[in-house]
Amino acid sequence: MMQPSVGLIGVGAMGSGIASCISRAGLSLLVFDADIGKLDSISKMPLIKKSTASEIITNCDLILMCVPSSIQIEQMLVSTFPKKDATIVDLTSSDPRVTESRAEKLLKEFKVNQLDAAMSGGANGAAAGTLTLMVGGDGYILEKYMPIFNTFADKIFHIGDAGKGQLMKLFHNAVCHGNFLLLSEICIKGEQNGLDLAQMIDVFNCSNARSYISEKRFPDHILSGTFDGRSTPANLKKDLGLLDELLKGDEVEQSYLAHSLNLLNMLDPTFENDDFMLIYPHLKQILEK
Repeated sequence: MMQPSVGLIGVGAMGSGIASCISRAGLSLLVFDADIGKLDSISKMPLIKKSTASEIITNCDLILMCVPSSIQIEQMLVSTFPKKDATIVDLTSSDPRVTESRAEKLLKEFKVNQLDAAMSGGANGAAAGTLTLMVGGDGYILEKYMPIFNTFADKIFHIGDAGKGQLMKLFHNAVCHGNFLLLSEICIKGEQNGLDLAQMIDVFNCSNARSYISEKRFPDHILSGTFDGRSTPANLKKDLGLLDELLKGDEVEQSYLAHSLNLLNMLDPTFENDDFMLIYPHLKQILEK
């Protein structure tokens, strides 16, 4: 069987890792990014060739979109359309309602399929090919392109219809972000009461209080002093705010989701584009006042 033509738009922290995995698997790949430096860097790898967004959308069988949000996808599809039977893969964390609407339009008007494949595993997981994908859309289309997805993901879940993958990611992120903010608040209070942060994390990790946040995030990015989690408070607020909007009427005012948003809203807006691991020292300053 002939390899489908594959294009990837967006080679930032996640997209560059995905591109590397596809290349290492011996598959050809067209790539585009508005950042010329990132584009030049990734195109030095074998089997990866620079292209344009319009060429990828117009010509490729499989179009991977690894951009900041659905806004960029909508902008690209205003005047450039995929060919019949092509498949767009939306790898963003976005509003599932927008994703569902776009999937219906693409199929009805252009006979183009769409999968929303929300990712978990971070930039390190993308580079190692160990991402978890939460996929919404046609299960047959997912199976058709599974060999390509398997190059950069080792756990792939078909969640349901269009938008369901991104809906699952929002709930997933609410747990991750909520855990991080809860642990930050508790550890700050512990330090205020004379406990040692490193020892607190050691105790949590040897007990039922352990989590991915305590086992990886705090040791690797906070206790180490590197503060390099490779996301931003703005992204956390976007995810939690969107889920809060979707659940309006189901949530009570004092929910954990609302409390997480309140903690984020306490931060100075000028820090929103800093690394999100810096939330810990910023919150510490606020809560110590």
